[in-house]
Formats: sequence, structure tokens, C-alpha cells
Amino acid sequence: MPDAVAPVRALRSVPFLAAVNLAALGALTAPAVVGLPVRVADLVPAADRAGTLAVIIAAGALAAIVANPLVGFLSDRTRAGWGRRRPWMLAGAVAGPLAAWWLLSATDLFTLVLAWVGMQVCYNAVLSTAAAQLADTVEERWRAGASGIFAAAAFLGTLPPLVIAAALPTQLVLASAIMPAAAVIAVVLCVLFVPDATVADIDLPSRSPGGRRFAPAPGFTLVWVQRLLLQSAFSLTTAFTLYFVMDRMLRDQASATSVTSLSTVLGGGAIVIAAVTMGLLAGRRGDYRPFLAAAIVGLIAAALLRAFAMEHVQLWTSALVGGLAMGAFFAVDFALALRTIPAERTGAYLGVLNATETIPQVVGPLAAAALLATGSDPLGGRGGDYVALYVTAAAVALLALVLLRFVAPYARRPVSAPAPEDPALRGREERRHAS
Repeated sequence: MPDAVAPVRALRSVPFLAAVNLAALGALTAPAVVGLPVRVADLVPAADRAGTLAVIIAAGALAAIVANPLVGFLSDRTRAGWGRRRPWMLAGAVAGPLAAWWLLSATDLFTLVLAWVGMQVCYNAVLSTAAAQLADTVEERWRAGASGIFAAAAFLGTLPPLVIAAALPTQLVLASAIMPAAAVIAVVLCVLFVPDATVADIDLPSRSPGGRRFAPAPGFTLVWVQRLLLQSAFSLTTAFTLYFVMDRMLRDQASATSVTSLSTVLGGGAIVIAAVTMGLLAGRRGDYRPFLAAAIVGLIAAALLRAFAMEHVQLWTSALVGGLAMGAFFAVDFALALRTIPAERTGAYLGVLNATETIPQVVGPLAAAALLATGSDPLGGRGGDYVALYVTAAAVALLALVLLRFVAPYARRPVSAPAPEDPALRGREERRHAS
């Protein structure tokens, strides 16, 4: 494929796929913000609401961990004439609103759990195939920039449900339907305008080396573990921020909410800005090591700043530094992972990679609560041991920094170096010469 085509493909594919990522995550967030807590409150006594909601969310997270790689695996082997990814993406987007309606109309807990699990399966099908299609259509040299835009869209996707919930607090059905409808529109546009390789374009070996269908390469395993460590450290760093402000800074709930909200905005905005800008810079450089190192060191600094913060300015600084760090990490991590993934198994591998985002969401709050329970705040706060919590987050990030030494060989390949042979390109070249 001529190099001149690569910018055209990237520019055409990335905005549509980023829009799918934003809308699908928004569609999945909307019920969690609006519908799910209300339905739980309608169905169980007040004393049982928190525990019931936690169990339902955990069940949905488990469904996401299973659905993401499973749909990716199936899409890798789909033989539809109009593409490998499109059928699954479209099916998930169309079934998602039905699952949302089922959730809102549930009259018992069992139905509510099934509906929430169904929503997770549907929208994770959309998310996993969108990520795989991004890998399929964007060339190596443009992947870091595309990765940054894709990651920024994911974080922006959580904002519309919050705005909708605030604007339509009494319109539960309407508030929950807007983002699923947006996801359908985004996916339809993606199906119409983003190319999708058919099975004829890619050689699909029946088995991977060694006779196993999924045999992670050492490079992918290293990247997976490093990503899990960074996501876990970030989850611990941002855990229980509202309680932290109330306990450490001795503020009432109203003022603590304002401080926490600004912290969240600063951190989220920093992630979006850093993901886009660092992705573009990393794409030009081709060497991801400086970006990974800066991201990990930045997250360590953010965790330590928060551990000893006594005033809201220190908290906001921590949020800003942590957001910039994670944005830089997200900008290159997806592109780095793709360097370790066989092109013919992109969907399955990316599905396994996405588990590193879901696992900390489940385990992080439990680990944070356990760390807080180890003692009282050494700096005189009213709550648990926040120093232990945030220093542990820094230690987890430090493990990721140690692992960088082993990830470095995959991160340092310059963009001008020849990429590993791509079965999709090889197949097309052979057919072109044969004709």
C-alpha cells in the first residue's frame, strides 16, 4: 500500500471511530448515572441499596471482562462479505437501547441484573470492535496520534450523561435514551464511511504457533501487566476523593463536593489535552519510551502529592499532574500494544488488553477501603489512613516503572523502521501482483 494513502485513511477513520468510542461509553455510563441507582432504590430497602448496587455493578464488570475478548475473537474470524468488525459493532449498537429499556422497566432484581449484564455485553461489543477497526485501518506511524484521540474520546464520553442527568433529573427514560441513540447514529456513520477488512484481505491461520488459538507473546504480556499496574495505581490515587477532602481538610459535604468536582474537571481535562498532544508528538518521534517514563513518574508524583496534601490547592495540583501523566500514557499505550499483537488476532488481543481497565474498577475500591482501614490518618484527619492509600498507589506505579526496562525494546522502534509483516498487506500485495 502506498504511504501516501496512510494519512487519508487515518484522517477518515479516526474521527468516526472516536465518535463511536465516545457515544458507546456515554451510553454505558448513562444508566449507571441515571437509571441503575433509581431502579435499585425502587426495588430494595434503603439499608440494602449500596450493597445491592455494588453487586450489580460487579456483575456488569465481570460481563465486560468476558465479552470484550470474546467479541474480539469472534470478529477476527467473521466471514461476512461486508467486513469483520461491522456486523458486531452494529449488532451491539442496535441491541444496546433494547437492553437499556429492559433495565428501566425491570420489576425485580434478577431482571435488573440481566439487563445490566446485557448492556455491558452490547456496548463492549461496540467498543472492542471499534478498537480493532482502528488498529486495522490506521497505519503504524499514525497510531500514536490516533490512540491519543481515541483515549480522549473515551473520557469525554462520560461527560454527556452527567450533563443530561443534571438537565433532565425527572425524565428518567429520556435521559437514559439519548446516549444509546447517539451510539446508533455514530455506529451507522462508521459502517458507512470507515473501511473494514473482509476475511479475504487477511490470512487467518487456524491455530497460533504451538497449537493454541491464543498464545500471548512476551511483549504483549509485559505491556498488559504494565497497563494493569498503571490503571490500578490511578484507580487508587483517585479513590474516595470526596471523603478525603471531608476528612483531611475538615470540610462539610457541600464545600467538599465543590473542591472534588473541580479536581475531577482538572484531572479529566488534563487527560484529554495530554492524550491528544502527546499522541501526535509520539507519532512523530516513534520512540515511546520518554512518554511512558514521564507518565509513570508523573503518576508517582501525583500520588505522593495527594498523600500529604493539606489544602485544596495541593489536591488540584495532584489531579492536574496525574491527569497529564495518564493522558501521556494513554496516548502511546494502545499504539505500543499493537506492536506486540499479531495482525490477524487484533480483536481478541485488544479485548484481553481492555480487561486492564475493568479489573481496577472492581478491585480498586475494595483495595482502597482495606488500606484506609489499616489505621487513622497520620496527618490528623478524621478518617482512615490516607497516607497508606496514596503511598501504596505510588508504589504500584513504581513497579510499572521497573517494568519499563523490559517493555523498552518494543517501545523504542523508530517510526522509520520497517514494521513487522502485516498479513493483510501481504495478502493484498500478492493478489495485486497476481492480477
